[in-house]
Amino acid sequence: MLEIVTLSVGGRALPHQGCSLTVSAEDAVREASFSVIWTGAGVPCGEDEDVTVTISGELWLTGYTRDVSGSHDEDSRNYTVVVVSRTVDATEASIDHPTGLKRDGDLLAIAREFDTAGIGIEGNVVTEVKDVHKIRPGETLFDAIETDARSQGVLIYDTPEGKLKLADKPEGRHAGALVRGENIKRASGTISGRGNFSSVEIRGQSSFGVEDTALTPVGEAGGTAKRPRKLIRVHEGEATSGRLKKRAAWEAKRAAGKGKECSITIAGWRDASGDLFKPNFLIEVRDDWLGIEQDMTIATVTLTQAADENGDGTSATLTLKDPRALGGENPQGKSAEGWAAPSVPIPTFRTAG
Repeated sequence: MLEIVTLSVGGRALPHQGCSLTVSAEDAVREASFSVIWTGAGVPCGEDEDVTVTISGELWLTGYTRDVSGSHDEDSRNYTVVVVSRTVDATEASIDHPTGLKRDGDLLAIAREFDTAGIGIEGNVVTEVKDVHKIRPGETLFDAIETDARSQGVLIYDTPEGKLKLADKPEGRHAGALVRGENIKRASGTISGRGNFSSVEIRGQSSFGVEDTALTPVGEAGGTAKRPRKLIRVHEGEATSGRLKKRAAWEAKRAAGKGKECSITIAGWRDASGDLFKPNFLIEVRDDWLGIEQDMTIATVTLTQAADENGDGTSATLTLKDPRALGGENPQGKSAEGWAAPSVPIPTFRTAG
């Protein structure tokens, strides 16, 4: 299927002869780069202009021009325009809040309170309510919520509308499968023991109380390493039984899935139902040369349209991880040894004494 990618800057379409579009469930800002065709005076556009990118009429990015680059020789010239999501302001601009305080709010409420740039927050995650959340002067919105998001197993990424999305599990499933010999053009994979631990301990302290459960609380989850190899993390913020156990489970699940990653390139940008590939979606992968036969979660999507007919044309490169790396569950597939890691046990709570 021929995809028509439209780059609209300040309400006018800029013609281009090639593009690369990247979005990730592990990045708050999506980005696209265009090789723009321009014969007018000067450069094709300025920085920080309003932008939309659509793919065959479907909105993919809402944001701003970021970098406008030009070069030329005696006879020809080239221009590259890089655009980013509106969420760039959540990662770079400081919060401008009258008090810097939010009382009795969960993560979504805190994010919405400190969204002083009006970016917009989406999500349906259920997180613990904090008595008070105080920002540091100069802090960005992303910095203000990332620590709590990490401690409660929440991913932060963006939407096509340029809003921040908070999620703690895969959003859905793509139709069809990625299969060697059918639709996989290129693939590579890595199995690594870098993140494998025998157990994960999360230690912290409560602001109230003098008992052991307040002074030396520990959340613990078993890992997948076979040799004694413990990971100890200090919990950011108020330490409660629920928070420590959830953080321990999140760390252990991510560690179990993080070392199992593959990159797959296919022709086209859509799944078997015609939907554009999206991050934080599950898809079945069957590649006997890599030993994978299980569900994987798409971490990053890079959509490329070559400038000439002799290139790869319109292709998608998907970075896929074991679902647990992004908060999902054990895929329970039939993958070869190494890919098929065991489940992480239920986390427990105790004191360090």
